[in-house]
Amino acid sequence: MNESKWQGGVDGDAMLEFAADRLSARQWVLLSAAHVRRLWDLLPDGVLRQAVNAAELAETPLAEADRAEWVRGVAAATPEAVGAVELAQRELVKSADPDAADVEAPVLARPNQSAPAFPLFRAASTYARASIERIGEAMTGAAEAVRLLFGEPGEEMLDRVRAAADQAAETKLRAAQAMNDALRLKQEGDELADRAAAAKNKRLEEAKALEIVRKVEEGRQQGAGDWEAEERRDRAARKQLAKYLREVVGNPFTPPRFEPAWRTGTVVELARGIFADRAFDRLPILADALLDADCDEEAILRHCRGTEKDVKEPPQHIRGCWVVELALGRFEPLSLPDPGAKPRRRHLPDDFDLGLPGDDDDTAFV
Repeated sequence: MNESKWQGGVDGDAMLEFAADRLSARQWVLLSAAHVRRLWDLLPDGVLRQAVNAAELAETPLAEADRAEWVRGVAAATPEAVGAVELAQRELVKSADPDAADVEAPVLARPNQSAPAFPLFRAASTYARASIERIGEAMTGAAEAVRLLFGEPGEEMLDRVRAAADQAAETKLRAAQAMNDALRLKQEGDELADRAAAAKNKRLEEAKALEIVRKVEEGRQQGAGDWEAEERRDRAARKQLAKYLREVVGNPFTPPRFEPAWRTGTVVELARGIFADRAFDRLPILADALLDADCDEEAILRHCRGTEKDVKEPPQHIRGCWVVELALGRFEPLSLPDPGAKPRRRHLPDDFDLGLPGDDDDTAFV
């Protein structure tokens, strides 16, 4: 790892490998919380969002007793959150009648009647029910990611939070896909039913319905085995981590200079407000305040304005932004690596074990 790769790189895992043994406990928490923030729209108002805020706002890692209390609160709030999100999803797909997914055959007035659109209606109901189940699973996974924020700060916590958040995000996406399929199949069923009412060949119309269902199912199966899509998601996850690391660590190869005289009352007040409100749109104003205080550190001013040198994309600001931390006098620069240190062994979490640190697990290394 060198300065060019750090500033312009997109492989967050490689960057983490370089920095992990020198990150502070608070930085681990902030990095982990940033990944949970990706699920913010899924989390309901109340305890789950409050928990994320509490983890981020703590200037020093929470005591074990406080963390345990938040874990209990998250666990208690999860069933209600899951029920609420499932109820909301049911409302979205109610036209597809999710409760009819188990119906084996249409109810007909006469034994010799035909219901050509029934395969479409049945498939729509099945996908509608699946969308409700998936969104509930996504909410459960999101709550688990929140819970894991209150483990022991460190690499294992970040790995587990990332795994839980990624899985929840993927499950949420599958819930949306199932919902779209349900509503589309219901519409196809309504249209086919209208056409079939005047059609002479009911069997032909039923065959058309079955073909539509087959194509939808085939598309879903192909999507489930799309390795290219999985690789794209993996690249996006590594790129996201790279952005978060640059945001929290800054440039470890060229630590920024910050003069105490620049920490004026206006600068501190602005930084506090940005941190408390997550009002990152105020960072250009902070740059102006720093200029008024005679700040001439180009890296600081450029970061506030999203014009950093050698960084290909604008920063993605999160709580823990290194400029805000500098202004508040609590930035923790990354120490230089020990030139004689042996290569560290990267911990790989067990995908099926997302318990809090301290749970029994098998540890793998690369």
